[in-house]
Amino acid sequence: MIMLQFPWLLTGVVIVEVMFRYQGFGYTLVEAAGNNDIDLLLGCSLVSVFIVLITQLISDVGYAYLNPRIRVQ
Repeated sequence: MIMLQFPWLLTGVVIVEVMFRYQGFGYTLVEAAGNNDIDLLLGCSLVSVFIVLITQLISDVGYAYLNPRIRVQ
């Protein structure tokens, strides 16, 4: 269930890091947007999309593996 909530967690990271001035992924994303650094924005976007896709894939495969009603043919 946590893996399905991962995109929401990434959104929360941006808000928390900007509010409390943590130097992390969300803060880097906001600073890149403020400085019009397109290459860094694209890099951060690709990393976040890759992480979301991997967590969704792990979640789907794990659900199919753990649920006995689902059979792969």
